[in-house]
Amino acid sequence: MQTAHLKPEALAQVHVPSTPPDTDAGDLDSIYDNLVHGVGHEHVTEANVEALMLRAAADHHPVLAEELREWRSNSDGKDVTPAAS
Repeated sequence: MQTAHLKPEALAQVHVPSTPPDTDAGDLDSIYDNLVHGVGHEHVTEANVEALMLRAAADHHPVLAEELREWRSNSDGKDVTPAAS
């Protein structure tokens, strides 16, 4: 794809979502809200993955629920983040 015709300021306007800095890593609602928006995976732990997974399923977020199931099955007792899709 050629971008020579685009102005540099147009290229700089790409928004990359990231976890808000005021996220409370101890608050399940805060973590869940971030996950629904596609960020905050670094706050998923062995201690909260089950509750997050059940909430995602109950709230009809099947993709998020599956990502959390995969995270749990791959964690082997360690706090790791799921691979980006």
